[in-house]
Order: sequence, then C-alpha cells, then structure tokens
Amino acid sequence: MSFTINLLDNLDYDEAETQLEGYIEEVTEKFLQSPEGIDHAKTYPEVGNWIYYFMSYGYRYEAFTPSKMTKNNVELVMESLLPRKVSIFNKSDADDAIPELVAFWSFLEREYQLKQAKSIITYLLSIKAKFPDWMMDPARGGLAKSFLMGGMAAGFDMTSQEGMNEFKDLYNAQLRGKAGKPEDKKKGFGTWTQTKHKSPRRKKK
Repeated sequence: MSFTINLLDNLDYDEAETQLEGYIEEVTEKFLQSPEGIDHAKTYPEVGNWIYYFMSYGYRYEAFTPSKMTKNNVELVMESLLPRKVSIFNKSDADDAIPELVAFWSFLEREYQLKQAKSIITYLLSIKAKFPDWMMDPARGGLAKSFLMGGMAAGFDMTSQEGMNEFKDLYNAQLRGKAGKPEDKKKGFGTWTQTKHKSPRRKKK
C-alpha cells in the first residue's frame, strides 16, 4: 500500500496523534529503502533517532507535518524544541543529526516533490557546526534536561537511576541546609527526574 505524505494534514489533532507513531515508522522505513537512505547508512549505520525526534516533537508541540513544514517551522524545532526536549551526554551524540535530517529531507524532496525542502536543507546545512552546542546548552533546556545536565556537571552517573537519585538527594539536602554550600557542588533542579527517550534507532543491514 502506498504511503500518503499528507496523511496527517486532514485529520484533527487527536485523531492524527493516534496515527503519528505509525506514520513516522512508515516514512522512516521508506527513507531507509531509498537511495538517500541507503547512501546515508554507509556512513551512519544507525538511523532513525533524529527523524523520530524531529517529527514527533514537531507534531506534538506545534502540529508541524512534513508536507506543510516551512523553513521557519524547522528553525523552531531545531533551535528550541529539540534542545529543550532531547537529552544527550556528549556533543558527539548529535554529530549524526544534521546528516540524517539532510538525507531525510533530500528523500522527501525527490519522492514527494516538496517545494520547501530546498530551503530546509540549506538551513540544516548552515547549522551543522552549531547544533551539537545547542543540544548541550543548559539555557535551551527544560527543567528535566537541566536536572540531567546539572548532575552530569557535578560528576554523577546520570545514565543510571541510582545516579539520578543520588543527585536528587544531594540537591534536596542542600535546600534543607544539611549539605555543603550549594556553590561547592553544581546546582541541580529539585525533585525532577529525567525520562530516558525510547530509541527507535535501527541498524541498516
């Protein structure tokens, strides 16, 4: 059955959200089987996370769909939504983001003749060096992400629940005045806990 790129455009938000996961899954599979996807996977074998984050957060927070997205919409996703909602542990974790999204939009341009794709690709290429810094910038993060980054800066293992709990306990103790001065440790953010994102990443065979 053929894939309809504008499937979400004619649905109300609640109805579209129930189909969003399947929509992202299907368009990602089509990308993986495309010339653009195959070529991209030669350099980056694990594909899918950034497409998923880009489309999922873009729709859930702003109702952006690929067929109607503009360059300004993409700027909002890349400069605000992703840095606020997605947590990485090193700048290098974002090195594959722009190549993946450029390849994906190149596929959309060819396969679905999306007129806005050219300007979107140009924009994505222009932020390749800056995007990893944005993803690690606490000023762009939400509370949960700031909690995670504060714990990392203080030397806690924020990849484990134990590490997150230890950092939370330290911060709460500081608030109660039972630990050292706050400046002796990097500042945390109360009782927030960080939700690890489910990874849709897949390896191209």
